[in-house]
Amino acid sequence: MQTKVATKKLPVEPRVKDPELARASLLTVAAEEFALRGFEGARLELIAQKVGITRAMIYYYFGGREGLYVAVLEDAYGAIWQAEHEIAWEGLDPEAALRALVSFRVGYYIAHPTFVALVSIENQHKAQHLKRAKSVMSSASLSLERTAAALAKGQADGVFRRDIDVVDLYQIIVSLAFFNVANQHTFGAIFGRDASDAGRVRRFVADAVLRYVAADQS
Repeated sequence: MQTKVATKKLPVEPRVKDPELARASLLTVAAEEFALRGFEGARLELIAQKVGITRAMIYYYFGGREGLYVAVLEDAYGAIWQAEHEIAWEGLDPEAALRALVSFRVGYYIAHPTFVALVSIENQHKAQHLKRAKSVMSSASLSLERTAAALAKGQADGVFRRDIDVVDLYQIIVSLAFFNVANQHTFGAIFGRDASDAGRVRRFVADAVLRYVAADQS
């Protein structure tokens, strides 16, 4: 008589025709769901349904809600930094380069309100999930490269002040451009401002930034 030996079944990896395409689609849908309902409120079942996978696959690939959310943050930050790094500014003088950076940020936030929402949500969580996003933490310096290069060129040419910290300059650009979208409904309701008017926002943010960095403050 043969004795049956119980064996533990190992998880079978789901078969996906195009894993990279499926992952990209999943992150896009998940980003929209997290941005709409927050970290706790996002429904994994709905995310899986929209992508055409099972909820079990989310756990298989990301380990659950937090793992998926961290992956969404990494993807979102990676996308904006990569896009900023690809700005064509060969031959631009320092002032024009800063205007290009401002223009990019203003336009990107308007075109990607999901990113703005995700950043706002993560601030509510005191960046506890972002700190787990290893690719964001290790690549943070990449987000400063263009700003640092423009600042250094302007300082070398004598048109920008030499006492400016690059993170301070970066913060001003990001803050003003981000505010335009993050507070569009409240600020718009009170003052009647249209956050989608990118031209106006680009002009006043760029003017503010250039006045801040100008060597001649008279």
